[in-house]
Amino acid sequence: MSLFGSSEKKPELKTEFVFDTETNINQSSLAKDVKINGSLESTDYIDFGGHLTGTLKSSTINLKPGSYVKGTISANTITIEGEVDGDIQVKDLFIKSTAKIKGNIRYQNIDIQNGSIINADLIYSS
Repeated sequence: MSLFGSSEKKPELKTEFVFDTETNINQSSLAKDVKINGSLESTDYIDFGGHLTGTLKSSTINLKPGSYVKGTISANTITIEGEVDGDIQVKDLFIKSTAKIKGNIRYQNIDIQNGSIINADLIYSS
């Protein structure tokens, strides 16, 4: 035995990273200069910053600051930082302080930050 510890070699630890390749989330990002008249539909995640007149449907939707939707939005989870003029159907709704909403909102869970402007009928649906 030596003064500073054992002279025996310790086995090296092997680090292995495992990634789940079966679960892929498709994310669609649309910039603020995008203008859509019609329907936009996805099965996963939409990060929307543009203007849409029509229908927006996905599993998860994030309306970025400066975005504008006139029409119908439906999803399991919606975060609104932009402006909506129309009907929203959602399970979990997060309304940020920069949001402006006019219309009807059907929700199961809702979180509203101070500063948001809401001129809508809030309808709880289980």
